[in-house]
Amino acid sequence: MASTSKTILVMSDSHGDRAVVQELKDRYSGKVDAIFHNGDSELDSEDPIWEGIQVVEGNCDYYGNFPASLKVRMGDLTIAQTHGHLYRINYTWQNLDYWAQELDADICLYGHLHIPDATVRGKTLFLNPGSVSHPRGMIREKLYALVTITDDLFHVEFYTRNHQLYSPLTKDFPR
Repeated sequence: MASTSKTILVMSDSHGDRAVVQELKDRYSGKVDAIFHNGDSELDSEDPIWEGIQVVEGNCDYYGNFPASLKVRMGDLTIAQTHGHLYRINYTWQNLDYWAQELDADICLYGHLHIPDATVRGKTLFLNPGSVSHPRGMIREKLYALVTITDDLFHVEFYTRNHQLYSPLTKDFPR
């Protein structure tokens, strides 16, 4: 059987910076299999920018009607997406982990913390791309993530707003 590969772009917490969402959409549309925004865009859900982007509501999204979470199927891959605040990600992993298990998610995307992270728990890759506008924590770069998924690997790369690889966070995880 031939090996298959998919690549997704993940951004979060753009906080009113429509230009960065548009720039990433323009740069990666047609080059990745899917684009995700994990909430706190502070843009209207009716904005045409969202065409072709999977987007969820964050705690600062007051304009329109974004879904609180999504379950996206890409072939045999299940991606769970949420902002994270409703699962109290500031305080515990347990709620987000349980939700991902309930959905049998291969990947669980979240934001809210503004801190980039990629880790595997059980069979699920948990990915927070950080914030493309307002980073927090020890890593002060404005980041987004690209994830390449093969039959046996998750390859995670983080990029700066200037589209430069932020190599200290590059990770490979077996599937």
